[in-house]
This record gives sequence, structure tokens and C-alpha cells, in this order.
Amino acid sequence: MGAFDANMPGQRAPRVHSPSELAAALAPGEWLKNFIPFEEDGSQRSWLMPYLFAHGAKPGRKVTIIAAIHGDELNGVRMLHELANLLQGTEINGSLCLVPVANLMGYANHSRYLPDRRDLNRMFPGLKDGSEGARLAHFLWTNFVAQADYIVDVHSGSYNRWNFPHLRGNMKDETMREWARNLEGQVVLTSSGVAGSLRKEAGKVGKPVFLIEAGETGRFEKDILRRGLRLLLQILVSLESIDRGVLAEVSARFDTEIGVPDHPTGYYRKAVWQRATHAGLFMPQVAPGERVAVGQPLGFITDLFGERRAEILSEQTGFILGMHLHPQVVPGRALFHIAYDFKEL
Repeated sequence: MGAFDANMPGQRAPRVHSPSELAAALAPGEWLKNFIPFEEDGSQRSWLMPYLFAHGAKPGRKVTIIAAIHGDELNGVRMLHELANLLQGTEINGSLCLVPVANLMGYANHSRYLPDRRDLNRMFPGLKDGSEGARLAHFLWTNFVAQADYIVDVHSGSYNRWNFPHLRGNMKDETMREWARNLEGQVVLTSSGVAGSLRKEAGKVGKPVFLIEAGETGRFEKDILRRGLRLLLQILVSLESIDRGVLAEVSARFDTEIGVPDHPTGYYRKAVWQRATHAGLFMPQVAPGERVAVGQPLGFITDLFGERRAEILSEQTGFILGMHLHPQVVPGRALFHIAYDFKEL
């Protein structure tokens, strides 16, 4: 059994060290699965935050990848599992810290939100003596964000939405643009995030964050996991954390299963939600991942007898990033998220 597997919880008592402590204690090239305690639950038991840490064999950037800031967004959790398994035995430069479940309370309740219904991704950088959410945000910031040079934040669509795998980042930042230049074939939308989000607040202190949006909540999606894994590997290659050969090996395996990413290198400067004009039952005619033109039929809305009430025609020429999944809609319901105004890099 390898060192990576030997530290599985249940095989020995959980270790409780911060990533900064592990960075000093681990030998170059060593991986460790670990926990760090956070507060107590209602039964006076400590929440244990799981993370995986790799101390690279060579100097390099410190990268942190976080999933499940929203507790029901599970695709990212599995992406990090697959990434860790794939990189065992791979030479890593710098350090790599993977946090598969950031919102422990939301995850335990199968919920996007914290128990008090607040959104953890509106509470960064947090407050040590604040609300439970503010304390968790502060804990994540202190232990996993503060010492990182670069951060990747993995999300999925919420509220019955499905997102085509894509990246979001602030393309006004030259570092982010350089990153994007190396992500051949991938879809990128410029966005700096909203106040209190990890992306916005980390950007304020000079820590570039790439956000991955992929799939929907509450499930593992096979193709989404593969596309997401390739995205993560492309990012790590771009940061020179791993050798390009690892990406080439995985891509050769995935290309026949999910296709080769073929989007032009660049980013979309704008995006808009096209909304329902009538109430009824929504029938889409296009899907996320497709390009559309102004005036193109996107779908239609029927009444309860199946008679068409309204046609949905595209108001933009662009790329469909996401789509509403539930057939029942009312006026104003967001149906299609369309990115447009593309700029090549």
C-alpha cells in the first residue's frame, strides 16, 4: 500500500495539521490525506475539514483547488478525487492543496446553503468571531486561501440549471489572460465575481482565481467529470505545476469519449440570461455547448394543453453556457445563459 492510501481515515486516527504545517513537515514528492478541525456541531463534535496536500519535488507555485463551497455541488468533489488519484506518482512543482468539501454543513444537509440559509460564497474573507458562515469563510481563507498563489474554485449550476463546462475569471488581469491563452479549446467568460465571493475577495489581495462551472447540482455526471478533469489538468499545466505529458495522456483517453475541445482561444466579454415571456411548459430546442445566432429558435413554451404560447428566439449571437432544466416556467424565468462579444487571445 502506498503512502497516499495508508493515510485513509479509518485506517488510523485522523491527522490534524494545517497545510502550512504539512508543507514544512512533508518530504518533497509526498502526498497526504488530512483533516483540520473547525468549530463544533450541535453534538459538541468538531467538524473535520478534509483536504489532500502534495509537497512538490521541485520549487513552484502554491495552488489550492476548492470544491463544494455550495454544499450540493458534487461534481467538483469527484473531480478532485479523480485528480488526486491521477496525480499519484506524478512529479509536482510547488505544492497542491485539494479541498473537496468546503461547505461541510451544507454538504451534510444536502443543501447549497449553510444551516442559517446564508450563502458561504458571499461571506469571504470571513470573520473569526462572526456568524457561523463568517467563521467558516475565515477558516477557509486562513488555512487554504491565504498561503496560495493561485486558486481554482469548482462549481455547478444551481436552481435546476445545467452549465456547459467553462471557466470564469477576470480577464482585465494580465495574469489571468496569460492563463487563458494556454487553455486551448476551452470556453472562458470574463467576470470578477460579486462582493463576498471567494473569487472577488481573493482577487482584491492579488490572488488570481479561476472558477469552473460544470454540470448541475446533486449528482456525479460522467462526461462532466471528464471534461472538468481535463480543465483542471490544463490549468495545472498552464501554471507549470505538472508536466504537459500528464495532460496528453489523459486527453488521448478522453478525446474519443467526449470529443476534443475546439473552441477558439479567447474569452467572452459579456453574457446575458434570456428569459421566459410567458408562463407554461418550456421545451428547449438547443442545448448548452451550442453556438446560436440572433433570431435562431431556442425553444418554445406551451400551455397546459400542449398548444404553443410563445417562441423563444435568440437575442444574441453567441455561445450557450447554461440552461434551465425544469419544464414549468413563469414570465421572467431565466432559460438560457448566452455568452457573446468574443475576444481572441
